[in-house]
Amino acid sequence: MSHAYVAEPIDIDDLETLFTANWDQRTNGEIPLPVFATSDIVRFDPSTIVNGAAVNISYGEVMEFQDGMTYQHVRRRVPITIDIWTRRESTNTGGGINRQFLHDMKAELRRIIYANKHSLTNWQVMRYGGFHEIFEDSVAGRFHGQITLELEAEGQVTATELVDEDDFDRSSGAIGANWGNLTGTWEVVSATLAALQSATANAHMTFANTALKANVRLEVQVTTAASMDAGVLFRWQNASNYWVVRLEESGGVHYVRLYTNTATTFVQVAERRLSSTTFDWADGDVVELSVDLKNNLIAVAINGGTVIFREDTYLVAETDHGLYSDSDQNTRFNNFRVFESGGQNR
Repeated sequence: MSHAYVAEPIDIDDLETLFTANWDQRTNGEIPLPVFATSDIVRFDPSTIVNGAAVNISYGEVMEFQDGMTYQHVRRRVPITIDIWTRRESTNTGGGINRQFLHDMKAELRRIIYANKHSLTNWQVMRYGGFHEIFEDSVAGRFHGQITLELEAEGQVTATELVDEDDFDRSSGAIGANWGNLTGTWEVVSATLAALQSATANAHMTFANTALKANVRLEVQVTTAASMDAGVLFRWQNASNYWVVRLEESGGVHYVRLYTNTATTFVQVAERRLSSTTFDWADGDVVELSVDLKNNLIAVAINGGTVIFREDTYLVAETDHGLYSDSDQNTRFNNFRVFESGGQNR
């Protein structure tokens, strides 16, 4: 039995919006608005901070608690880390004032968190983990501190039913009639795995054995490889418009990245760095990649651990789903499966 997650996703861009919309209402601009970033797109290089403050928001491993049977209640908790870097030009302030600047930023962020702890789109602050001053770089005049907190959302988890699958357990050769909309040369190899056998950019195929729905759970086992760039394609409209979640290796670092392809232009909308986390893999490991789709919600998981939540306002009604590979001749796929959930699908 698998599950489709319908609890509200946490979009950490909402936190950035919350901070910027409520910044420094008490002090008439005495504490300047910092530059924000969220780690699903970019992480600051603190060396670029010349004068001012930068704040990076990231989230850790999602924890889920479920109760019940067929229709399950779920509480989803997400640890949030807020990194603050500050730097004041020495001609303006001394070292002590510079350090105070870091704590002023911390105080304003904390004030906004507590003032709005029940108003973050179905999430609420469950625990404030405090503030930790990490380092003082006296040469660069840069200070770094970190706030930790925990958010929680509630929702339902509905039991799902397997509607179709392809285990690729057949003779090596052409991919077969189960698949359509092919670009690139997809084949069955070793009589058990599917792979792209040509160096084709943005190669993909959609599962054609069964008429699918927009709201589904997609699962596939992926045999990872060096310099990989492959994953699951979903809500495919045509060769120029679809969603794709890709497992990528870049510079020896592993990522899961979510993209839209809009009129042949790929736009990265979310990223999770997996190296040095519990979700990481070594080249050659087999990992399970899954995507849960519920109306406008997207949840991406690695080996059952959710790593990306996103709201989908693009191609929400499209019903074709499949596999993707970008000039990747080494990654292998196995056991592609599609689930539907409890009559709540389109």
